[in-house]
Amino acid sequence: MDFAATHSRSDGDDAAPRAGKIPTINIRAALPEAAPTIGGLMRLALATYRLSRGPGRLMPAEFFQHRLWDRGLMPGDQTRFVGLAAQAQFHGVACDYGWRAVADDKLIAQATLSTAGMTALPDIIGVVHPTRRLTRAAALRSVDDVVGFLRDPSQYPLVAKPIDGVFSVGVIHAVSVDPASDTIRGVTGATVPIPAVAARILDYRGGYLIQRALLPPPELGRMSGGRLCTVRVLVLLTDAGPVIHRAALKIPIRVNEADNYWREGNRLGAIDLATGEVTRVMTGKATSLRRDPIHPDTGYAIERVVIPDWNDLRSLVIRASPLFPGIRTQSWDVAVSDHGPVLLELNWGGDLYLHQIAHGTGVLDDAYCAHLRAYGFRGPLPG
Repeated sequence: MDFAATHSRSDGDDAAPRAGKIPTINIRAALPEAAPTIGGLMRLALATYRLSRGPGRLMPAEFFQHRLWDRGLMPGDQTRFVGLAAQAQFHGVACDYGWRAVADDKLIAQATLSTAGMTALPDIIGVVHPTRRLTRAAALRSVDDVVGFLRDPSQYPLVAKPIDGVFSVGVIHAVSVDPASDTIRGVTGATVPIPAVAARILDYRGGYLIQRALLPPPELGRMSGGRLCTVRVLVLLTDAGPVIHRAALKIPIRVNEADNYWREGNRLGAIDLATGEVTRVMTGKATSLRRDPIHPDTGYAIERVVIPDWNDLRSLVIRASPLFPGIRTQSWDVAVSDHGPVLLELNWGGDLYLHQIAHGTGVLDDAYCAHLRAYGFRGPLPG
């Protein structure tokens, strides 16, 4: 993959999901495994129909995406799995839409957290935009600005991302610069000419921010091959305060630019909230969805790993979440770094699919149902 792929989904990024769009699944290819008999096919058709009309509004493609026919792998009550249609409805009830701009714009979110005294934040070293800037970050306006910045070895390792980006589309993770060839080497080993990287960054009208890349703690780095892993934390804001509902560890493999689960081969680990232990690890989707406890690059076990500084990570998210009171269902990405947990970004509502795949159970449990009812949801819910 060209690690300088832009936000327009060029190269490997064209496989990224589209917000609100049901995934494309080859149902016909999955049927021989999901329903090998005529009777099984009829039962499957009835089950998928009922789920599509149920509280989670899980469409047939999403049933197959979650591999819900495999009760050994996905043992949870199927009526508690949430599809994209219901997810949008649930987030619309629990979250004020006007607050979405605050979460989606990384500069606004960063400024909010920083002003509130949150210090566990990524170090932003550059902002690429015609007019916007951030205190203590280089304001990069032109090709010469960006090229000069990228040619400076002291800026590496770095991560550049669209200010309003989603799904890690357009992310650039560069570990070093080679002055002799005027190229950047990405975390995957790919090299790209600096002028080409600068042109692509400047071509995106929403702007880019450039951060100092974080490193994993030694105990996690041995497992991940030195790659940074992040935790996706689902938080429910209640009248009694924020409650962490679920958490999952996102684990990249060597060939991928970022740790998002849609990138083929990446792993997703369910985290026990009390202990921080990774209890099961998943990869793939539909017919390829499987449990895989071993990191393919290092041979180290991912399952039974305990997230370093887990209690600190939980406390950090609990402190940060009330700063965004209009987003009452929050999904945080928190880096597990060698300097402790770091808040990377906040997602308005967030993708519930990740937690369902990781844990093998639907998100629509009693706590989540109570959360929805507290904010006025009047539709049918399980239980």
